[in-house]
Amino acid sequence: MKKFKKLSKEELKTVKAGQVWIAETRCGITATTTQDWTPQQASEWRDRVEAINCPTPTHSGPSQNLA
Repeated sequence: MKKFKKLSKEELKTVKAGQVWIAETRCGITATTTQDWTPQQASEWRDRVEAINCPTPTHSGPSQNLA
């Protein structure tokens, strides 16, 4: 079994064993796919995975005493 390095958004690239794309989102989710994509398509896929799984934190109310 091959060891894969976790890739950040900046490091998103193909793995030499074929068209396997690995991405780690800002909220810690690791996703893989075996699509025959260009680097641009893979980056767009990673952005969609992040948008679905890592919602932007929101806060309503006063900004005082935020622990």
